[in-house]
Amino acid sequence: MSDYRINFGSAIGPADMNKLYGMLSILGGNDELNIILESADAHQTESILKMLDEHDFDAATKGSSDGLHYNIIARRKM
Repeated sequence: MSDYRINFGSAIGPADMNKLYGMLSILGGNDELNIILESADAHQTESILKMLDEHDFDAATKGSSDGLHYNIIARRKM
């Protein structure tokens, strides 16, 4: 099992989505991907969640304890 992390900046653009797409192809069944965004940008997650779903990933969302970050934790569906 490996844990991977992607940290997106303040605006999610095509380069970020390409980075995510490339990461999905290397994730195995026991791997976990943590996508980190600023809390103020949590409204931009629709395209990320859609891509994860289209590639057979389950995703859970969670705010950080300090309220500054928003996390999407993804694992391949079994």
